Amino acid sequence: MGQQEYDNFKRLIKEWLDNHPDEYADFVEEMNDKKFKGFFKVFKIATKLAPKYKEAARKRIGDDRTPDFEELENILLHSDLAEKIVNEFHNPNKKSIVPAMLAWLYYGRSYECMVEQGEELTQRKDIPKLYKWLISGMVKFIIRKSITNGMRSKEDWQVFRKQQKAIEENTLVEWAIEEDEDTDEEDTDTLSEEQPKTAGRKADTRTLSELLIERHAILIERIGTRLKTHATETDIARLFIALVEYRFMRKCPIKTFRNALYEQFKEQEIIHERGIQKAYRNLTSPFGNSKKLVKDIGEDHEAIEELKAYLSN
Repeated sequence: MGQQEYDNFKRLIKEWLDNHPDEYADFVEEMNDKKFKGFFKVFKIATKLAPKYKEAARKRIGDDRTPDFEELENILLHSDLAEKIVNEFHNPNKKSIVPAMLAWLYYGRSYECMVEQGEELTQRKDIPKLYKWLISGMVKFIIRKSITNGMRSKEDWQVFRKQQKAIEENTLVEWAIEEDEDTDEEDTDTLSEEQPKTAGRKADTRTLSELLIERHAILIERIGTRLKTHATETDIARLFIALVEYRFMRKCPIKTFRNALYEQFKEQEIIHERGIQKAYRNLTSPFGNSKKLVKDIGEDHEAIEELKAYLSN
């Protein structure tokens, strides 16, 4: 599958997700079920499309020589699984979980859910130590894989861990206050150079190329072209949303994104981050008394969808 074909496929998945909220919600509920209903269904799909996977998984469970899972991954990679899943997505039967599964993997809390379920298993007293050892290896493998494939960053996992720790230690208030302090800091004007930064806080100086997950050169060119005619606070906030929602870019503070644009396109005047932050807050706030956000309706929704198509093609 070529890059453009892949991008179009991702767009189709996102369209399915937007048009099937109830089916997706049911799938997510099963993936978070304490009896692992969803995971058993996913495993059934994997063994159906890659028959050798079932026996390989059985053998792997009894192997205590290494916590690595690359061999299992290779079986899936060499079984044309991706092509089979794409075909099933385009031609699903009514009971197929493939569309919801793909939406979950690309746009949901898939990696976080897998880690949470793994941690849950390691806490159970009825699970043998060998299995707990294997589960710990699987959790490590999942996290590493999510970082290497660009679906998550190390910073994402650090934020996730802070929240999990707050839940475990019943310190949600402290965690929420700390998160608000981080947001407040992002919303303030940049401190003068003479004023020292708070000890322990490092400025996020990632470049645009470092923020982007894939297709760096193409996306940088298209973003630059877009900014020549669409550079208002709302334009850049919409651009940020489109890049993050479509998994073209890692989620980051608005200030980091704005500074990355400024450094990448020095010939282009990039508006100050405060205006972009204000526009972003407006776009991600509820519309009236409805559950929908401003960005998901009307002119803003159309503009963001048009942006996604522009960045994908």
